[in-house]
Amino acid sequence: MKNQFSYLPILLFSLLLLSSCSSESDKSSKIASTGGANEMLIITQNTEQWNGEIGDSIRAAFAVDMPVLSIAEKEFNLVNVNEKSLEKQMFKTHHNLFILEIDKKFPNAFIEIHKDLWSEPQMVIKINAPSHDAFLQIFEENKFKALELYRENERKRIINSYASKFKNTNISRELKKNFNLDMNVPKGYNIAVLEGNFAWIRKETTTNSMSVMIYTVPYADTNAFNPNKIRQSRNLLTKVKIPGPTLGSYQKIADEFVPVQSRRINFNGQYATELRGLWDLENDFMGGPFLSYTFVDEKTNRVITIDGFLYAPKQKKAVMLRELEAILWSTKLSEN
Repeated sequence: MKNQFSYLPILLFSLLLLSSCSSESDKSSKIASTGGANEMLIITQNTEQWNGEIGDSIRAAFAVDMPVLSIAEKEFNLVNVNEKSLEKQMFKTHHNLFILEIDKKFPNAFIEIHKDLWSEPQMVIKINAPSHDAFLQIFEENKFKALELYRENERKRIINSYASKFKNTNISRELKKNFNLDMNVPKGYNIAVLEGNFAWIRKETTTNSMSVMIYTVPYADTNAFNPNKIRQSRNLLTKVKIPGPTLGSYQKIADEFVPVQSRRINFNGQYATELRGLWDLENDFMGGPFLSYTFVDEKTNRVITIDGFLYAPKQKKAVMLRELEAILWSTKLSEN
């Protein structure tokens, strides 16, 4: 996981800043981006690029398995189209575009990043290179950060889809009042438990269940960010607060065969620990993936953990997990 925090060259960040500023100024003129959930268009100049070493490198970088699922699912579905496809609106306005151009006219390889270039939200990353080898080198150096940018854009797309008319304003109001948090929870979710320093929000259908937990404790020291401490706190909490359907059953982290993954991140401006893992029921037979973010509200001196988990037997889970991820990433400390 360490490589995911490698930094792109200063030039790349400068391009990102310029692109973001220019797109924000004419935001009103942008149309809604198109494309399926967790989908990415790869624009190549010919089929040889896609079927050869270049395509292999792109697939290895972007068509990775979503972290910590019991059955592997690709994080992004890659669709390859020819560069002439960008003349068509349906491709040009796709929310995730990766474009490559290899031409001797370029003296050196460089990267362009454009946010909301032809639609919104949209992430366009283009690599220009004078040769096959030059492309592979710059791509390998920057692929992890590029993947993070596509993940960020996918979260933004989901958040934007329900930020206004699909937002559950009742839940948002209660979370702001009780936890000093702004969170965009879509309609369809309901508050199952709201008491003191704990909230359980869930959406139930006939085929699956999706949940968000919020819990807080007083901040004592930096051990609050320790992954083992967070795992221990989660298990203690879910044993009491998240009962199973049978007597004596309760939720716990299932890490006997698939270890929990953790990393330190910048979470909307807050230093945070991210956990991703699997859960199951003690004394029963249910389970699924979870993810959480732990950070500190310095104004109230509280450690806040926001946690999403789902149960969806015999269903693909990557899209649902991305929805939970987007809900959690919509969270910000309230300024009021």
